[in-house]
Amino acid sequence: MPDTISEDSSNRLARAVLRGRLGLRPKERLTIEAYPTALPWAAGFVREARRLGARPLVHYEDEAAYWDAVEHGHAKAIGTLAEQEWAALEETDVYVYFWGPEDIARLRRLPSATQEAVVAFNMDWYRRAAKAGVRGARMGIARATEPNARLFGVDLASWRDQLLAASLRDPKGIAPTAQRLERGLGRKGEVRLTHPNGTDLTLALRSRPVQKDLGLLAPAKARGTFGIMINVPPGSVYVSVDESTADGTVVANRRTTMQGGVLEGGRWTFEDGRLTSARYARGQAEFDRRYRAGTGTKDRPSFLEVGVNPALRGTPLQEENELGAVTVGVGNNAGFGGKNRSSIFEFLTLAGSTVTIDGRPLVRAGRVV
Repeated sequence: MPDTISEDSSNRLARAVLRGRLGLRPKERLTIEAYPTALPWAAGFVREARRLGARPLVHYEDEAAYWDAVEHGHAKAIGTLAEQEWAALEETDVYVYFWGPEDIARLRRLPSATQEAVVAFNMDWYRRAAKAGVRGARMGIARATEPNARLFGVDLASWRDQLLAASLRDPKGIAPTAQRLERGLGRKGEVRLTHPNGTDLTLALRSRPVQKDLGLLAPAKARGTFGIMINVPPGSVYVSVDESTADGTVVANRRTTMQGGVLEGGRWTFEDGRLTSARYARGQAEFDRRYRAGTGTKDRPSFLEVGVNPALRGTPLQEENELGAVTVGVGNNAGFGGKNRSSIFEFLTLAGSTVTIDGRPLVRAGRVV
């Protein structure tokens, strides 16, 4: 168990999430799911819950036991939750999930069938949690582990400090920026994305609903199945774009870090609404493998996203949330108002760019205007 996570930091994070985001009340039942590295964070949530008069329960998942099951062919056992776990979920008011397992590189090396088997419970979990009225948070800080820091080539302590600062950022403080972006992205018009690095891409907006990830729960009736869990840290504003319009080039200057791997130096070219070239300085084989296996209309533009969290800068697994960073996607966008149900969901992120809508600036050199 690492000793670099201070009790003060753990307490501050717990206070911000349980009081400020999830509104934990006296006598409510809190369930905290954590792997070994996240236990110091989980302890802070236990302390804070007791201060509030709530009733905490820690659900511990051992990293070594997890991989032992996978390596001995018991992945289905991980993906099949026990009845007592379902019973605990039904009796939970607030759920805090610290991401795991702790080694993303090891997870991505597993065969696709195994990766699917270990999370087979996921859809059922969300349905049952929504039915039970659970409200919760997914804690991104749990992904800052030693093996993941090696994978992304970053200093673990610095990465953790950035995630903590971003997680403590008051959502109300970034809301005005998000509102300005929402007004701009919710219009119909031509979008032009430019940057001195060679980026010059034209997309189109179609007055579709704009969505925000600000780390705040929507009203209970508006949450839906997946809206019961917020992301900590937040935040970004995003919208699905016209799937038939895209011309030009976008060149990333931020990594694309996902559960599937690390992509760097991405350069996409679009012609007549289709992705015609996708080149990477790092991760080309990984992208090609995923893209070839993709189904449906996978070469169409899908979404446009702008980050709003000023505490982030090139932070692994949070690149798109950096203030002023612009992300462009291809493939699936059906989950946020689009029409494309392709199995492909890929994106590039660019910081310091300029975005105009019908010639009017929305982002100028990485600053929301």
